[in-house]
Amino acid sequence: MQRYFASIDQNYFVHLTADDEHHVLHVMRMKKGDEIEVVDNQKLFLCRLDNTNPLTISMIHEIASDVEISEDVTLLFALTKGDKIDLVLQKATELGVKKVALIESERTVVKYDNKDLEKKSLRFKKIMKEASEQSHRLIVPEFLGIYNLKQLPKEAFSDLNYVAYEKDASKVNESFEGLKKGKSISILIGPEGGFSEQEINEVTKLGFIRTSLGKRILRAETAAIYALSVLGYLLENEKAL
Repeated sequence: MQRYFASIDQNYFVHLTADDEHHVLHVMRMKKGDEIEVVDNQKLFLCRLDNTNPLTISMIHEIASDVEISEDVTLLFALTKGDKIDLVLQKATELGVKKVALIESERTVVKYDNKDLEKKSLRFKKIMKEASEQSHRLIVPEFLGIYNLKQLPKEAFSDLNYVAYEKDASKVNESFEGLKKGKSISILIGPEGGFSEQEINEVTKLGFIRTSLGKRILRAETAAIYALSVLGYLLENEKAL
């Protein structure tokens, strides 16, 4: 069933964005009596189209849903070329991340000015919203912005902070050392070419724990998806920790 993030007023009528209204009427070509799922304030509701011209949708009843990872996971992903960021944001959303920040470092090639950032931010948020709807989540991850590695905001830090470091491949059996249920987690993934040794030393001083993602060298986008997959498995499997 199609899912949308929207607001439901005190009279139980659903208010979609203009883009979502267009999607309902002209992409999905829904008709009077069709049902959709609506998420409002992290709660899920079954709703019905009462009319299509004008579009009127009413809430039927709440639906119990428990799909979110209980721990807050933040992805700090170094800027990459092409559409790799789009892919990572989509898959990170599907894998349960709660916050995302993009990071500039010594080896990042991509740079955004303020005008680019405004346009890109809207695109990034749209990608995560659509991915949340597709994966039937109850929240859309928060996009924190783009920051230099040396100026990470406090929102980027969690109870446990990890940085993926390819030179720690021999420590694969110690990945995500100290991971515990009930603790918020941040994972920092470097750019193509990885972080410099100086950068690793600097973030280690900030409290980041070096962790291995295996014996092979992964592309940046693969590393992000793999790390979040491992974290999701460990956090959602009671016997894994």
